[in-house]
Amino acid sequence: MPAFRTWALLASIAVCSLQGAQLASLSNEARTLRIELSLEAGRLSYSVTHRDAGGNEALVVEPSALGLTRADSDFREGLTLLKVEPAAIREDSYQLSAGKVSRVALRYAEQRVHLLNKDQQPLTITLRAQADGVAFRYGFPGGRSGELRLTDESTCFKLPSEGKVWLQPYEQIATWGPAYEMEYLNGIPIGTRTPAGAFAGWAMPALFQVKGRWVLLTEAHLDGNCFAAHLQPDCEGGLYRVRLPEENETYGVAPQHAVLQAPWESPWRVFIIGETPATIVESTMVYDLNPPSVIADTSWIKPGLVSWSWWSDMSSAGDYNRLVPWIDLASDLKWPYSTIDLGWHQMRNGNIEQLIAYAKGRKVDLILWYNSGGKHNQVPDAGPMDRLDTPEKCEKEMSWLASLGVKGVKVDFFQSDKQYVINKYLDILKAAARHRILVDFHGATIPRGWARTYPNLMTSEGVRGAEQYWDAGYAERVHTISTIYAFTRNAIGSMDFTPVVIGGAPHLQWHRTTNAFELATAVAFESGWQHICASPAALRVQPDYVLDFLTDLPAAWDETRHLAGAPGDLSVLARRKGATWYISALNGLNEERTVKVPLQFLGTASHEGLLIGDGAWQKETKKTVLTVARTDTLTLTLAGRGGAVVRLRPGAK
Repeated sequence: MPAFRTWALLASIAVCSLQGAQLASLSNEARTLRIELSLEAGRLSYSVTHRDAGGNEALVVEPSALGLTRADSDFREGLTLLKVEPAAIREDSYQLSAGKVSRVALRYAEQRVHLLNKDQQPLTITLRAQADGVAFRYGFPGGRSGELRLTDESTCFKLPSEGKVWLQPYEQIATWGPAYEMEYLNGIPIGTRTPAGAFAGWAMPALFQVKGRWVLLTEAHLDGNCFAAHLQPDCEGGLYRVRLPEENETYGVAPQHAVLQAPWESPWRVFIIGETPATIVESTMVYDLNPPSVIADTSWIKPGLVSWSWWSDMSSAGDYNRLVPWIDLASDLKWPYSTIDLGWHQMRNGNIEQLIAYAKGRKVDLILWYNSGGKHNQVPDAGPMDRLDTPEKCEKEMSWLASLGVKGVKVDFFQSDKQYVINKYLDILKAAARHRILVDFHGATIPRGWARTYPNLMTSEGVRGAEQYWDAGYAERVHTISTIYAFTRNAIGSMDFTPVVIGGAPHLQWHRTTNAFELATAVAFESGWQHICASPAALRVQPDYVLDFLTDLPAAWDETRHLAGAPGDLSVLARRKGATWYISALNGLNEERTVKVPLQFLGTASHEGLLIGDGAWQKETKKTVLTVARTDTLTLTLAGRGGAVVRLRPGAK
């Protein structure tokens, strides 16, 4: 673990005087972030302050109410202080099998406040502050026997009313939702109510730009003892409030409230905060707040690129012969995986065992699609289903898959954030881990850091991805939406967008982005399994340098840096694997632009590079060979709806 500076001013995290309403104040090492907890007339509130490089402080989260309601007791008012523990300085380090970085080392401060409500029931609030953000969570200590029901949460997030926000509507129950697949709204005024329609509020993560700062609000460490939260539709004046999963989710199979046993702690409520978007893009805070890996030996966990037939040929999984070209493509490009989507259990012209044998002969491992199954899911004619909907069935199916040599599962159609469904995710991850099976969740909730605890989780959807190209309006706006994802959805975890939309499907009549843009999405969008949705026919006619780029492309990274851009406008990222750097540039505008990219992040050696940029028309790419050093600035000319990707390898020193 790298050395850290000694903290000279422990007073910055000490318990504050209890004079007045303030209970505790906790700051990070650099004293750039401070979260304060207050008690006034029996009601709890908190606030968050940020100090910029010039020493100027701003209240980025104004005083905001806290509180929970249990069926047996109310924790919103009538609270009294029991004690405040001294703040503790802690260190942590861990490795990620897939993600924006491979190794994490951090130092943080944590503090716990103990209270009693008017029924003399205990409540704890845990505060945390680290370099890139602050967080808090509730707790019920042990000592109370029996089942407890958490029926409501009154947590508020009061942002300054002047500013912009990027966020996504949360869907009402429907055949295909809620699945976090609505479009992000681009820089709307803070306090805007959800649009008219079938929306039950706002989803997280929510990205705010306030007082010259960037603030990402989300949650982390969601275990089977709670539901996942979203935000109320009415947020007038910047007052965003927690909303439980909708009552009608799961079609009445499971309750809206959470059933828990003490001792209990809630998910963390998380604010990632910085002066520039780089803090948001580069943060690992959602992972940081989760427990360590439960898998001791992770050597079998292999990220990689995946061929995927469904996007171009939706009924292909039902026919052995139509799947063979995708396995051959993966083999030829040295991709380790191919995904066999819905319908494989009713395959014609062969069976799944024969396909697995063929793929093994081509040195390709298979990922099989599943419907999550159960009565909470009413998606018609989508199988196999009902094979993973109980822990016992999960165990049986994972054992069978392991015996066949299948390496992974893609599980779809969860469509609820209720505690009942959260436990389904965890049951699948646990059973899969026991049998060394990798996992991809689709029709799913957003990441909350599970991939640290269960590193066999390669990726999750929870995004309006490339399969939505059937929507002409989405195809018209996807270049702008794509630049938002780097700062929002992909900032919190691997994202199975399924990039590289290059030909090969009837609904591409509406496709407007350039081929260079599409290649860049394979770097811009981080995913432990990177499903490339372009068909064999579309890829095999590409220039050799495009195929060479896709052959060598990693799916997990050692380092990620934000280089330029802002959501809805431009995204320029650098990602490193070993000694090789990849740069992606996505133009969120309709007109051509020139972008200057300083290369100070490179090592001392000169670097030999390949630049794939926009050609003379949408489907043409242009290759440029580069020799650059860290003192250079790279100039990229991006077409409207265009992009570029660069690969840089060390040369001579």
